[in-house]
Amino acid sequence: MAADLGYYTLSVRDIDRAAAFYGPLLGWEFRRERDTYLHVTNTAVPMGFVAGEPSAQPNLYYHVADIGAAVEQVRKLGGSTGEVFAGRSGRGCSCTDDQGTQISLWQPAPGFGGTAG
Repeated sequence: MAADLGYYTLSVRDIDRAAAFYGPLLGWEFRRERDTYLHVTNTAVPMGFVAGEPSAQPNLYYHVADIGAAVEQVRKLGGSTGEVFAGRSGRGCSCTDDQGTQISLWQPAPGFGGTAG
């Protein structure tokens, strides 16, 4: 099965200001996960805000069934990867393809994000 978009984040300087702006504008509701992360609870495609340097592009997380195998495949195809990270929602890894485009891969934990292909 093809990998679907499973999650995305928007990088903003201040997550509280982002919530104050986007909540009323788009009707989004939030749950604070930690000081630097705010999860949007009522969108069809799960998403959140991460504190840091603002970015014009979202960080896209694609579902994979096996993060280890996917990371190996990125490298085999000429891309590069960061370190695999683990959290409550699963395991992920930032990747750069062989042309410099950045994405993230995500193997959801049970109960997060459905199934991956």
